[in-house]
Amino acid sequence: MKKLVLISLLVSLTGCASINTIIDAYRMAKFDSNEYSLVNQIHTQAQVGVSKCGTKEVLVYVDNVYVKSIELRNYSASIPYNKETVTMTIELAAITKGLKDRYDSGDAVSQKYCELKFNNIENSSGTMKTVIGSKPR
Repeated sequence: MKKLVLISLLVSLTGCASINTIIDAYRMAKFDSNEYSLVNQIHTQAQVGVSKCGTKEVLVYVDNVYVKSIELRNYSASIPYNKETVTMTIELAAITKGLKDRYDSGDAVSQKYCELKFNNIENSSGTMKTVIGSKPR
C-alpha cells in the first residue's frame, strides 16, 4: 500500500511539473519585430565594425553597438515574461560597454583586441537573433 501511495505521489508531482512547463511556455514572450530588429542592427554593426579595427572609423561602430545594445536591453526589459532575453541583453550590453570603455580610456587599443570584441559581439547577437527569431508568433 505504501508503495502505491508513493508511486501515486511521484506521478502527481511529475504531472504538476509538466503543467508548470506548459504554463511557462504559454506565458513566454511572443516574437517582437522591434526586438529582433534591434539585435539584427547590433549584429550587422559588429560585422562591419570588425573590418574597421585599426582605423579611426571604428569609433562610429563602437558607439553604435553600445547604444543599440543599451536600447535593446531597455526595450526587452519592458516585455512581460521575457526574462531569458533580458538576461542575454544584459550580457551583450556588458560586452559592448567593455569595448566602448576601452576606446574611451584613451589608451591604445590593439587591432586584435578590437577584432576579438567585435567577433564576440557578432557571435552573441547571432545567438540572440536565433533565440528571438524562434519565439512563437
